[in-house]
Amino acid sequence: MAFFDDMTAALETYPETNVTIEIVDVVLTGSALNVNETASFRVKVTNTGALNLTGVTLRVKGQNGATVKDSGAIAPFVTEFVGAELATIAAHGGSQLSPGSPYTLKAPGAAQAAKTLVKASLEAWDANLDHILLAHSDPLATVKGTYSSAVVAA
Repeated sequence: MAFFDDMTAALETYPETNVTIEIVDVVLTGSALNVNETASFRVKVTNTGALNLTGVTLRVKGQNGATVKDSGAIAPFVTEFVGAELATIAAHGGSQLSPGSPYTLKAPGAAQAAKTLVKASLEAWDANLDHILLAHSDPLATVKGTYSSAVVAA
């Protein structure tokens, strides 16, 4: 059972060792974020491991007095939300951006020193073994079958 125990442990730590999440494409109205001003952003998820990631959703939270809203004009500003499912993220460097229109953050109602305003984390994820089973099954010269026979003159 050691193999299955090791595989379970590897899956439990997979996001921490093979997934990065970045806040990208931040668009401000001016050169700095003013009190109660909004900015748009996306979230980028990159997968550096050997599994294809499926069913990925993100939890986006406003921090230090900031609020956030999901994509779409009628979405309200809230302290946190779970976004729509991302497309499959391929193994070994695949990445996806949060789907749909950009998300929005609203600055706190009072000035403050530089602090984290938005945090994104994995809410849910699944994986499949397609990359491991299909891409790592290349031809091997060391595994072969041969036939030997004497050849006689007719």
